[in-house]
Amino acid sequence: MKLFIKASGTATGQATSTTRGIAILLATLLCAMAISIAAFGQDAQEVRGDENYAIFVSQRNGAAELYLIDLGTHQVSQLTNTGRGHLTPSIAANRAIVFASREGSNYELFSGSLGTAWRTRRPVITGLNRLTINTSDETGTSITREGDTMAFVSGNGIELMTAGGGSRQLVIPASEDSNDFAPAISPDGGRIAFVSNRAGSYDLWLYTKASGDIRQLTRSAKAGGGVSWSADGQQIVFNTTATDNDASGIAIANAETGAFRVLTGQGDFNGSLSARGDRMLFTSTRDGDAELYLLNVSSGSVERLTISAGADDGAVFVAEPVRPSPPSRRP
Repeated sequence: MKLFIKASGTATGQATSTTRGIAILLATLLCAMAISIAAFGQDAQEVRGDENYAIFVSQRNGAAELYLIDLGTHQVSQLTNTGRGHLTPSIAANRAIVFASREGSNYELFSGSLGTAWRTRRPVITGLNRLTINTSDETGTSITREGDTMAFVSGNGIELMTAGGGSRQLVIPASEDSNDFAPAISPDGGRIAFVSNRAGSYDLWLYTKASGDIRQLTRSAKAGGGVSWSADGQQIVFNTTATDNDASGIAIANAETGAFRVLTGQGDFNGSLSARGDRMLFTSTRDGDAELYLLNVSSGSVERLTISAGADDGAVFVAEPVRPSPPSRRP
């Protein structure tokens, strides 16, 4: 500053030019830092991609086994071959899988993970682990987004436990006065949606883990199972007969208000929403036996995915997180 005060007019002009140059340089650096911070923020928060694969149960080769389907090519690959029979799977964002399988005279719960080569024609389930050993059926399992907690139905009622099979907790005891079934744990693990007739007709109910409260969510929904949450935890799809022709269909409800609307009604059931909520996998008998279909939620257009002699059911999307393209670094 003293230099500028004592300098001649020429020196002052040069100093002013230098000052402007420094200001431009600082502005450029700040802009670059802002871009880098934005890019880091995007990298830190992976954006969920548009899922191209799904896991489902099929009897196409005899016993109900788990299969993988490429939604683009409709190529089907077999995941299990036990001959024991499997029930609808549930999958987490890290591709941890839980499902029920027949062991002796009853169904037990198992966990595993979709192998790293799952996009090939020979996908496998790795780390298979039996979670329960009981004399009554344990079915209807669902898992959280992080793959750490699961809900299921047992002879005792609706229960929670860790994905490793520990810390079992009975949250909705079985009752002679009501029928509670089809539990679905919310993505964050804080709530369980289920179907119950405890108020007379079959509707969706919500259990809140933090408080233990149970409240009725829908009214006159004629719910029949097939309960599944959207990835953001704001909507729930379920089977219903509240259709124009009383045929089985799929409805979607607001997870806070319980307001619902019917999406399909041609012998359809067991819907599962994509991470973006723009597509829904479901099972239907609209063309004969049970096959898999894909609904565009916005347009209502439907694509048939499978054609097989045995029933195909219980399809769920396989999450495919992707990182966004790096931002432009042009000045």
